[in-house]
Amino acid sequence: MYEQATGVWRTPRGSEAIFEYRQDTIDWNVINSTLDGDEYGLGALVLGGWTFDIGSYLGSVAIALALDNPGLRVLAIEPVPDNVRLCRVNVERNGLSERITVLDGAVGPPGAASVRVCYGYRGAELARYHAFVANVVNIGHSEVPHEDRDVVGYSLPSLVALAGAVPSFVKIDCEGGEWAFLSDPLTAHLPRVHGEWHPAEGRTRADLEAMLVPTHDLTFTGPLAGPGGFVAVRRGRSRGLVDHD
Repeated sequence: MYEQATGVWRTPRGSEAIFEYRQDTIDWNVINSTLDGDEYGLGALVLGGWTFDIGSYLGSVAIALALDNPGLRVLAIEPVPDNVRLCRVNVERNGLSERITVLDGAVGPPGAASVRVCYGYRGAELARYHAFVANVVNIGHSEVPHEDRDVVGYSLPSLVALAGAVPSFVKIDCEGGEWAFLSDPLTAHLPRVHGEWHPAEGRTRADLEAMLVPTHDLTFTGPLAGPGGFVAVRRGRSRGLVDHD
């Protein structure tokens, strides 16, 4: 069992946010890197309409974006059961239940009714520390004991249908799920995507370039071999502040 704690942070634009999290896990680091470290470059964004937060974990990105952009609505997608619970608790604690919808599921290709995810890693201390990060076994750790779960699969078109609009911004960090999701032709219409790419199933940075460079300006951070961060901005749009479509 993991003991639960509560903490207060500031979003990248200075709004106060409260989070419940599990001690002795990577939870605190994830929240801190998202908010204090602004890992995904949220502070410079001015957004309206809809945002998709894919791999929401405990909701730090979704909550920060909603607090800093009062007109924004967010679909937060997360497949690990206890993360979904805490994400919903955190959304409610920050008074955002009317603007953030937490979906219990994972992204996948069009037509995939379900997606298998893994979590609950056991054995080594490092594995337990990352126990609630979905699909770590997809990027080189298949030998770690874990649990598997089939969850509802969401493609980019299905999320657009739920929102009723193309999102103004997508954050995606889902341990390899980005490949199926971003391969959809609708990706060409996304104004801005920030996230992390992973060398799942032999994929490389060049594969992401082939997928996005025809329509987006693409920049990278992190090691060439990955995992690494990326920012994709549809051509013709500013690389700084973002409005809504």
